This record gives sequence, structure tokens and C-alpha cells, in this order.
Amino acid sequence: MKANKSNAKEIYTMRKKFKLIYTILVIFAGTLNLIRWMSVFSNVLVINSEINSHISNYALSLLFYLAVGIQWIQSGEKFSYVIFLGIFLIITNIVCETLLDMVNTTDIVGAVYGVVGVFTSFVFLFVTKKYGLIPNDDIF
Repeated sequence: MKANKSNAKEIYTMRKKFKLIYTILVIFAGTLNLIRWMSVFSNVLVINSEINSHISNYALSLLFYLAVGIQWIQSGEKFSYVIFLGIFLIITNIVCETLLDMVNTTDIVGAVYGVVGVFTSFVFLFVTKKYGLIPNDDIF
């Protein structure tokens, strides 16, 4: 048995197709976030200024939920925890974008982008949990 550096053991690993899709989603969200921050310092524009100003909400929500969710799934945590995390992220996104005007500019459209990012990750996590996991041979 190989020693695992972290305390959380990966009981499952993703099938190759799912690893590829995961990598594409991470690169896609990272690129969107990079483009958003490039637009702060230059005139980089994705489709239109409305999308450009909210795309980081989508990308950050997608990346965070994807990263935490896949770790929990691979370590064998209950999928209900992943669902509760998604609900928590949706609620906090809406609260931050609508009620906390002292911290953030009130913006319901930004909240919608964040919710769509969470939903995108949820779909991937759900399908991965159902069809994309195989037992990790290093554990057994």
C-alpha cells in the first residue's frame, strides 16, 4: 500500500474520460477568470461588457465547487454533503450579491452567474458520482 501524503484517502479515482472533462472545466473556468482580470487592466472583451463583468462569479463558483466536490466524492463522502455544499454556495452567492452592499456592489445578475457556475459543477459531480468512479487500487 502506498503512503498518502494527506489524511483524506482517495477511495475512488475518476475514469479517464471524466478526468479529461474535469481538466477541461478547470482550464475553461481559469481562462474565463484570467480574461476577466485582464479586462480590468486592458480592453479585453468577451462577447459583451455585461458578460465580461460577471464571468468571474461563474468561474470562481464553478472552480470552488468542482475542487471541493471532487475531493469529497473521491474520498467516499456522502453525496448529500456535496449537495449541501452546493446549496450553501448558492445561498451565500445570492446573499453576497444582493444583501451585503457594504462589501460588494449589489448585483443580482452576478448572483445568477454564480448559481449557474454551481449548477454546472453539480451536473459534472452528479454524473461523475454515478458513472465516472472506479475503486482506487492503491488503497486496496
